[in-house]
Amino acid sequence: MKPLEGGRTAQIWRDGDTVIRPSGAWTSTVHRFLRHLRSRGFAGAPDPIEITGENQEVVSYVAGRVCEDLNDPFVGSERMLVSAARLLRDFHSASQGFLQRDREVQTWMLPPQEPCEIICHGDYAPYNVATAEHEAVGIIDFDAAHPAPRLWDLAYSVYRWAPLSDPANPHVPFDLDEQLRRADIFCMAYGATAEERLQLPETICRRLQALVDFMLASASTGDETFVEDVNAGDARLYLSDIDYIGNHRDRLLKALC
Repeated sequence: MKPLEGGRTAQIWRDGDTVIRPSGAWTSTVHRFLRHLRSRGFAGAPDPIEITGENQEVVSYVAGRVCEDLNDPFVGSERMLVSAARLLRDFHSASQGFLQRDREVQTWMLPPQEPCEIICHGDYAPYNVATAEHEAVGIIDFDAAHPAPRLWDLAYSVYRWAPLSDPANPHVPFDLDEQLRRADIFCMAYGATAEERLQLPETICRRLQALVDFMLASASTGDETFVEDVNAGDARLYLSDIDYIGNHRDRLLKALC
């Protein structure tokens, strides 16, 4: 058994073809959702295996190289961008029907967002996507999954994959023009409607504000993961990105619409 690179230090382990990771109050609901995805023919998510009595879950290992850094030409390529958008679209299609068919009490880590159209992944970022042959093929870490409109997931995904962050940040690989081009490519490959494109800037900002609010509330209760994130400046970064998107809203709309 060995720790998985990129995961939470000493908390996520690979054991052969399985992954052992911390469970939460939402894990049983997520496992039912993962079984729903499989029943709909979506093979790009882990299979749920069990929830142990030691606050751990066991799921199947999703093979592939995990995207980490958009500065990596392999990860930041246009081919990867297009395949990531199409994978998200296929996931959303497979997600449909779970809310109507699941008859058990549902618990989610993040609060549902109206209208509850589908189950969103909640954190569809490069670090949660597995790749093979220069294309996105799998999705991992469904802890943040929750009911919401598909636009809620699309907005966060565009934010992460463009990425719509200030190029002054040394971790941001593209300037504004390239970010806008990538946002348009992602929307096109996903099949975003004109109305969805029009709503993206505002929805991205609302999604980031909701994330900041959740992080701060969780940190205030002593949740160690979010305490570390807040201390590392993640909340400040998201608030800065809200300002960045707001400042360039007109250019973003022009690129998308």
